[in-house]
Parts: sequence; C-alpha cells; structure tokens
Amino acid sequence: MKKLTVLGIEFKDYSVRESMRRITMYLNNGICNTVDFITHDVLLKASADESMKEDLENMDLLIPTNNDILQAGNVSSRSRGREIESNLFLKGLLRKISKEGRGVFLISQTKQKLDALQESLTGFYGPLNIVYAASREDTAGGDDSIVNEVNSSLPDVIMMNLESPDAERFIRENRMKLNAQLIVVIRDVSLRVNSRGAVKKGGLSEFLMRRLFKNALNTYDRESASADSSENRKMEEFPDPEKIIEFGNKVSLGDNSDEKPDEEADENRNESPDDGAD
Repeated sequence: MKKLTVLGIEFKDYSVRESMRRITMYLNNGICNTVDFITHDVLLKASADESMKEDLENMDLLIPTNNDILQAGNVSSRSRGREIESNLFLKGLLRKISKEGRGVFLISQTKQKLDALQESLTGFYGPLNIVYAASREDTAGGDDSIVNEVNSSLPDVIMMNLESPDAERFIRENRMKLNAQLIVVIRDVSLRVNSRGAVKKGGLSEFLMRRLFKNALNTYDRESASADSSENRKMEEFPDPEKIIEFGNKVSLGDNSDEKPDEEADENRNESPDDGAD
C-alpha cells in the first residue's frame, strides 16, 4: 500500500492482490463499503469541488484507471502499471462476484446507459446474478425509490456508472440507508476494453484529457509552492472535463481501434487475479 496525493486529493493505492483481500473483507464485514474507479476527469472535478474531494477521500477504496494518476502521486511501479493497463482489479472483482453468485443491483442515469452497463459487465465472465436494474430517469420517486428497491432486493453489491459528482453524492446521502455490502462506481474507461478485457488506449478524447490533467498538475504544483496558493488556485481556468470528453468523442481519431499492447502488459493480461479467497 502506498499513500498518494494528487491535485490535493489524498488516498491509498493498493496492489490488486491487496485490493481483492479488502473486497473479501467488505463482502463479509456487515457494513456498506465503497469502491470508486477514479479517472483524470474525476480528479479534476474533485480538485475544484471541496465537497466532492471529501466524498472521494471518504471512499473505502479508490482504484486508479490510468498510470498517469500513479505517476502524479510519485508512484513508479511497473507491476502496478501493468495491473492497471490490464484492468486486473475489475476482472478479479467480477470473477469473484460471478463465482460466488453474489446478487448485483445496477444503477445508471438512463435506460440506455443501464443496458450498456449490463452488457459490458456480463462480457467479462458471463451472466451475473442481477437482482434488479434501476434507471434514475425512469424511476418515479427518485433516489428514495431506488433505495427502497435496493432494500427490497437485498443485493450483495451495488454497481453504478453515474457521472461525478452525482455518484459520490448518491453514496454520501444514501450509504447508511442501503442494505448492501458493497457499492462500486465504475467508469466507462474501464468498460471500454479489448478482447482480453484490458483497457483500450488511444483516441483524441484521451489525448486531450491527459494533456489537461498534466497542465492542471503543473499549475497545482507551481501554485502550491507559493504561500498564498490556497487563495489563488483556480482550477476553473481549465476547460470543463466533460466538454473535453464530448469534443473528443465527436472527432475521435482512434477510440474504436485496438492498439498493440506492450509485451509486459500483454503477459499480465493472461494472469488470473487473486479473488481474495483463502
């Protein structure tokens, strides 16, 4: 385990083996634990939103989705990098949920996104034991009704692909009401995979987001070095991450093509992650 601080957000990074051991504990400790996959844009949003920053830091487990995040936290580990590139934690998590027959409750913003989430998840290890699937837009009564459905369905795991900060706000407001062992916030980047389940690389949106993230890091580090940085740092000077993603998707130069992975990452993709079982 290593402690990281990225854009002022503090969290702990675990290897996949360590993370899966924590998942085993979460599924058996009798309380509702939380896992959030963090991306460039999630961290950018949190750096400009104190409430979202606090929500992220209150998660039980944060999973970086890109090596840039580790490097920004001064973590240089080839083995961790390969784990992230090969999507090893998500594969291990879904394998464990499927193998143990854990009940899964899906939450998304729209019916279209809900269907896409279900299709993507079942593409890893086949059908999951999905006990209910809820679209926020189509649920009369809003989040309160979704909470009631969760408590009626008694799932082990809630998996959602809500955007930030909605996902973090939903967890903050409802975590103590939910009768579930684990809440997982999944990002689209972890579901956009090749035939081996590894995260696809490339595309204009990713290129622009990485540049935006690195510019934000440089600005944060530069202004943090000055005595009055806390008053002068204005992350809103950077473009809205959502607009970057939208623009990149419209004029994508390679989102649908598989890049040839490096040899080390390719070897790691064939490994079976430890599912935390003794």
